[in-house]
Amino acid sequence: MQKHVTDYVLYRWRYAFGYTFAILLIGILLTIASLYVPGGLREAEMQSSIQSGSLSIESIEPHMVIDLPYHIMQRIGFNLFGISTFTIKLPSIILGTLTCVGVFLLTRTWFRRNVAILATILAVTTTHFLFLSQDGTPGIMYSFLAIWILFTATYVTRNKLFGTLWKVLAGVFMATILYTPFGIYLVIAVMTTAFFHPHIRYIITRFNRPRLALAVALGLISITPLIYASIVDQTTLFTLLGIPTGDISLKENVVKTLTDVFGFMGTSNDATLRPLYSLGVVLLAAVGMYKLLTYKYTARSYITLTWGLLTVPLILLNPERITYIFPLVILMLALGIATLITDWYKLFPRNPYARIAGLIPLTILVLGLVASGVVRYMYNYQHNPEVLSHYSHDLRLLDEELGESYANPKSTRVVVTSSELGFYNLVAHYDERFAASTDIVNAPVNVIYSRQAYIANKPAVDKVDRIITNWRATDGDRFYIYKTAAK
Repeated sequence: MQKHVTDYVLYRWRYAFGYTFAILLIGILLTIASLYVPGGLREAEMQSSIQSGSLSIESIEPHMVIDLPYHIMQRIGFNLFGISTFTIKLPSIILGTLTCVGVFLLTRTWFRRNVAILATILAVTTTHFLFLSQDGTPGIMYSFLAIWILFTATYVTRNKLFGTLWKVLAGVFMATILYTPFGIYLVIAVMTTAFFHPHIRYIITRFNRPRLALAVALGLISITPLIYASIVDQTTLFTLLGIPTGDISLKENVVKTLTDVFGFMGTSNDATLRPLYSLGVVLLAAVGMYKLLTYKYTARSYITLTWGLLTVPLILLNPERITYIFPLVILMLALGIATLITDWYKLFPRNPYARIAGLIPLTILVLGLVASGVVRYMYNYQHNPEVLSHYSHDLRLLDEELGESYANPKSTRVVVTSSELGFYNLVAHYDERFAASTDIVNAPVNVIYSRQAYIANKPAVDKVDRIITNWRATDGDRFYIYKTAAK
């Protein structure tokens, strides 16, 4: 008997193999990115930690409501596990993992399963996502909320099972994203689609009115701190709306944004790799964008177009928010993959062998993009000195020193500069093995000078006992260990 394509084990189990590969790949990459590469902290992560550590109901400042949900998560992590490089990055690792799940669920809802698997794998292996998922700043929050808002909003209109749950989740996520800059524009895009799209408008008119009113009321209550802070401090409001408060150069912003996205021949000299995406990912996203512009009558097209038209111009005014394009890029990427697969299937509607053969070059393309994205991320964050110069391993070095060298850790003073004091005071608050200060007045037996403090003061105490170094060729001396006369 002649075998059919559906008789082959590889064909029948193709989705199981795809799911397994995607799960293993995501787990491995997130583990490597969160623990080992780059393995240090940049200045923005330290500042984020200081803001999270200073949260207080009694003395919260208006500007502290910006990205407040992320800082609450970070503060909870500090209270539970103390402060370390890992705990500073932990909220981003959690949100990055949930973003991976959300990308798959959303693309699985909007497209076919094969598109969802390929799009998720490509999304996770972009250097942009790997950076966001380990960066201890609120950068990942916007992407996480945007993906999950689109998914839950889709289920509100499609699924009657657990309908109330999806409505509640959609409302919670939309209220939460208002605490992030630019978040209001996705909410506007969703609301605009609900009002203007005939099918969505019809579904909403059939909602239970008392439950809908209750959801709206709960949403308004949840954003009360945000409303208060925006009224008290207009700078906070402008930041959330993406309106620059200082002088800007539109030409410079446009050049920077284009370089971040299309600067394939440039070099990275910042903590973030440039360009954000490989050429292959950009080309696939361009195919998806073309398809979106030519097929714009579905609800998902309404949302995506409205959202993009509101967000992209503001990114040109705020190029530091370039990371916010990630959800849009992933949607365009998935649409581009779906377009290529669909167009190839149209050429051979009745020949399964030709359809499978057409997937071979697409598979090679995807594997090439995955390999190039991972290798680029690993190489730059391990060997690129211009990128690594923005990252510090001092917290890990200090932790290792305190854990191994002192019988009486409470007799230790870490002397730092005034610019470093805020972060080290925060660490000392959760780590009682030392105290931090900018001088050695009433110094205990053990004094540890940071490199910056040593250069600034050239302390005239007893001779250097040891120097703690890292593996870098320049600026490798990180801490100077002194023994005071009290020894």
